[in-house]
Amino acid sequence: MKKDFVKIFAAVFMTFISVICAGCFQGKSDLTIGDDGKVTLHNELMGVPLMSEPIEGLKNDMERSQYVKEITPIANGNMSGYRITMQYETIQQFAAQEIGLFRDGKGKGIQQRKGWFFDAYNFDFAVDAPEEGAYLDNPFVQSMMPQISYELVINLPYAVEKTNAHNISNEGKTLTWNLSSAITSGKNISMQSQFRIWHKDKILLTITVIILLLTGAIYFSRKSKKCEEGSFEAAKNVKLMQICMALAAAAISASAFVLLDPVTFTTADIITPAR
Repeated sequence: MKKDFVKIFAAVFMTFISVICAGCFQGKSDLTIGDDGKVTLHNELMGVPLMSEPIEGLKNDMERSQYVKEITPIANGNMSGYRITMQYETIQQFAAQEIGLFRDGKGKGIQQRKGWFFDAYNFDFAVDAPEEGAYLDNPFVQSMMPQISYELVINLPYAVEKTNAHNISNEGKTLTWNLSSAITSGKNISMQSQFRIWHKDKILLTITVIILLLTGAIYFSRKSKKCEEGSFEAAKNVKLMQICMALAAAAISASAFVLLDPVTFTTADIITPAR
């Protein structure tokens, strides 16, 4: 399923122009990333009866995707539409679908840096305001602008490190951008967020290894003191203690470097297909 976000946004704009603000529209793309890397995307599209045909067409187009898991009719007052749920096993699978707002020459799309303790990601999306900006000068159109609503929400498993989200909540794990301003104000919108998905199993394994090495150093130190001073056995235990201490220090230093060193993304880290 290609360019979900772009298709939705384009449909919002074209429908908006075609009916000359004859009614209102509400839309939301809610992207949730689990700590296991799985991605769930909920798209909600609702409009007044005059907008039902393009919304129905968009739903029919999206439901052909192999990643669609559920389509549910929704309504709010005189508006109706659909909630379309899509699921991806990994962020790589999600990125490979070329699902819009990616690689348009302004955004880098999705970048990934894989590591031992964590995988780092950078989302760099963009949506351009329509070139046909003359409608913004129409007083009638301006009066209907508040009835147009569309936003992108990204729910992260851990707090974001860097972002330009319009709103940040849930202790830095929920990011929200108001995409409707591209239509209502004629402004291009950049959506950026940098975050990590931690590998808890590997963190626990590293801590366990360090503890075992330190325990070994203490064990061999005590054992050496029980041996006759200057004996071969005492020297061997001292050597083993030194090896354990050196390995523990190396593991701690390497871990600290990986954890404290800032992640720098390059073009080689982009996993979104070029458009």
